[in-house]
Amino acid sequence: MTSWLNSLGLHRRDSARSNRIPIATLVMLGSVIVTGGLVAAWFSGNGTLYHLFAKLQSMQNHPPMWLEVPMVMGESLLTPTIALLAIAWLIMRVSPVPRTWSRVAVIGILLVLVTRYLLWRSLTTLNVSNPLDGVFSIGLFLLELFLLLTNILQLFLMLRVKDRHSEANRLAIDIVEGRFTPAVDVLIPTYNEPAYILKRTVIGCQAIDYANKKIYLLDDTRREEIRQIAEELGCEYRTRANNHHAKAGNLNHALTHTQGDFIVVFDADFIPTKNFLIRTVGFFQDPKVALVQTPQSYYNADPIARNLGLDNVIAPEEEVFYRQIEPLKDGAGSVVCSGTSFVVRRSALEDAGGFVTESLSEDYFTGIKLSAKGYRLETSTKRMIQ
Repeated sequence: MTSWLNSLGLHRRDSARSNRIPIATLVMLGSVIVTGGLVAAWFSGNGTLYHLFAKLQSMQNHPPMWLEVPMVMGESLLTPTIALLAIAWLIMRVSPVPRTWSRVAVIGILLVLVTRYLLWRSLTTLNVSNPLDGVFSIGLFLLELFLLLTNILQLFLMLRVKDRHSEANRLAIDIVEGRFTPAVDVLIPTYNEPAYILKRTVIGCQAIDYANKKIYLLDDTRREEIRQIAEELGCEYRTRANNHHAKAGNLNHALTHTQGDFIVVFDADFIPTKNFLIRTVGFFQDPKVALVQTPQSYYNADPIARNLGLDNVIAPEEEVFYRQIEPLKDGAGSVVCSGTSFVVRRSALEDAGGFVTESLSEDYFTGIKLSAKGYRLETSTKRMIQ
């Protein structure tokens, strides 16, 4: 009877918690209501509000000289901006590898420039001469402000960015000297990729410098030529009777037919570097680390940059994500699993219920489930080639 009452009380608490409106939702609803009230009052010709916006419009029409557009008022107003950019360039020359002091200095300069821009944007460019124009002008400014704030947040996160290069060097010693060499299963899921691409990937995985590994080719199309490639190259061939849950289902099926302490996943068109496992497995000596995501590089240029003739000038999207954004996320404890070129601890993956099958973004949500279980996700500097 007591246990039944306890379970009933727990159920009621869970129901109350699930029915509680999140604070973020309440804040958003409150903001919408307040904004709507202000807009309605403005349109109704409220004396105080109308007078306030009239003064704001007068300020827009007659801004201080130092807020004018530099090209209109003269080149002298450009001098501070040019000086700050020159200082930032000098700092990057003195410290080509970012250090704490150089990051703080460059971020400080960028914040000064952003502040200058926001002052100009808010005090000289808004059109609040009438309610209709004002709503659209202020609305556009608020959207721009939101985008700037998200970028400013990334600047502050740069102060906590983690470069795990030296850590990988130190932990790799235990692998090379044989003090930590757990069993690793390398999984290559495939669905309709050409045989020559798969062959290249398998050969690349076989070349990884790590003795205690086993390579599995997971064929979700049950092709005879792929089975022959696996036999020819000496790797394990696995298939299943159906294609339920696509890639996630294929990987989960493989988990029941493998025994390694750690799982490595490579998409069918990726080639790892020889020291991939030496540079990643060492991180798992910390039992709280569940997954290590590595960056990727691509042979083929970004099509838009190539069409513009800028493929050797503009950094590809993937490079920006793996070289800049992922280290930022690592510093904030929010590394994203990108579905390939990662190592995951089998016990942690099993604790999280395997790869998530409820979404096509099984990588992203699997990483979230691992984090929710209290494990850490980290990123390594070792790049993959596609």
